[in-house]
Amino acid sequence: MESRFFKIALDRDVATVDVLRDRLTEEDNIEQFGQELTSLVEKQKVVKIILNMEQVKYFTSSVIGKLIMLHRKMSRSDGQMVLTKLRPEEEEILETSQLLDYFNTTGPGREAAGGHK
Repeated sequence: MESRFFKIALDRDVATVDVLRDRLTEEDNIEQFGQELTSLVEKQKVVKIILNMEQVKYFTSSVIGKLIMLHRKMSRSDGQMVLTKLRPEEEEILETSQLLDYFNTTGPGREAAGGHK
């Protein structure tokens, strides 16, 4: 699967997804961003997505909405999404939104933490 947002490595039903952009904003077509993530679940039949956010320095609330949507979709099918390599600024955004513990996350100061299914 080709993407302008991600580099994707599939290992059976696990997708490691490296976000390639440093900013995710409405100018980047967040709708397509969400569709490409959803496609992994629906077309590639992955049950676990590891979303590497290492390159991302900034994202909008629209991106958070897409991540919530994907998290719910994965949870409904007994799958799991993990946000990994979050920068402290991103962790703070998610913490302020009371979402840091909603998602399964890892980051510089966190082992595989938080999250619920």
